[in-house]
Amino acid sequence: MQELTDKFGRKISYLRLAITDRCNFRCEYCMPAKGIAIVDRKDLLSF
Repeated sequence: MQELTDKFGRKISYLRLAITDRCNFRCEYCMPAKGIAIVDRKDLLSF
């Protein structure tokens, strides 16, 4: 398997995933301008 590196040549040895119910972006795929209400931060799931 080929080693994974970033654009600075640093070896990537782990992957961290964050699962949330809020997207950071407002693209047409998951957050179109109409039809999706933005949830207040206090109502988001947290651990």
